[in-house]
Amino acid sequence: MSYSDRPLDNPINWSFRIGRLFDIEIRLHVLFVVCAVVLVAMQRASDKEVGDVPFTTSLVHALGAYAILFAIVLLHEFGHCFGARHTGGEADEILIWPLGGLASTNPPNTPAAHMLTTVAGPLVNVIICAICSVILTIWMGSLGAVPWNPLHPFWPVDASLPVSTAQFWLMVVFGLSYLLLLFNLLPIFPFDGGRILQTYLWPRKGYVHSMEIATWTGMIGAIVIGLFGLLVDKSNLMLMVAVFGYITCMQQRRIIREQAAYGVGEFGFDSGFENFHEPAERRPGWLARWRMKRAEQKAERERQERAAHEAAVEQILKKVSQEGLRSLTAHERRILEEETKRKRLLSGGPSDR
Repeated sequence: MSYSDRPLDNPINWSFRIGRLFDIEIRLHVLFVVCAVVLVAMQRASDKEVGDVPFTTSLVHALGAYAILFAIVLLHEFGHCFGARHTGGEADEILIWPLGGLASTNPPNTPAAHMLTTVAGPLVNVIICAICSVILTIWMGSLGAVPWNPLHPFWPVDASLPVSTAQFWLMVVFGLSYLLLLFNLLPIFPFDGGRILQTYLWPRKGYVHSMEIATWTGMIGAIVIGLFGLLVDKSNLMLMVAVFGYITCMQQRRIIREQAAYGVGEFGFDSGFENFHEPAERRPGWLARWRMKRAEQKAERERQERAAHEAAVEQILKKVSQEGLRSLTAHERRILEEETKRKRLLSGGPSDR
């Protein structure tokens, strides 16, 4: 279904296309843009309380952090998409919105395929943090330069180290990826940690029971996050995340109950066969696809060379019929001799040695 066909009474559809990469459409939710404006205003208000900070500085700090967050979330969602494709599934769309990203993936209906698709997202954050850690350690000459403390993810563990502007922005990249990784690994459905829990339980408990456990855990976790955001951290964002997580879990439980009432499993199987999975055709890896592409290019090049050779032979034969063999140049005689030998070989006759 295209976005033009999707009902706008569902707020999740309030988005617009910003590009396409690796055959995956990237869409941006309008609220993401609204949040960017709000963030700039909040940053400006905070800077005014500290002192006379120029507006351009506030703008750079706010939009810079938001742009880095956008890039990290996008890479995280690409991880899910590539994970799904590696299992033989499909991935065609990514939505970036204020609460993170949503990747439209369709892996094969097996626990292993769903596990790989889910884990591939946080793995991207692990790689980003590892790269930043190596660079910071070498650049600043100390392991204490890496901001491992989740309570201070934008500042080195060794607070005595001097930090330049460029090093600070690298720490922002690390910190945002680090926080996204930790938050996503919470065992709360529908976040990655909750989905990992569900796919782990799937072959042991069956799909329906594993989803019931994951969503029940997710609802409890959402309540805890909501209370923490409301009473301790005073964070509206955490409250929004909690509401989104609770509603998603509640909707998923309702879907499971409705399917159970009709005796149909999540994927259209009879509920007695919910652990039955058709083997999925595996999508070739990038190396195999590169080799296939090289073979196709070679075949096309040989076809073009053969066509050019046949056209040259036809022109030579036409010249012979009109002007005789003596009119041929040495190059034309060589082409004609090679063509004669080739036809003899194809017909099984003797060739000149």
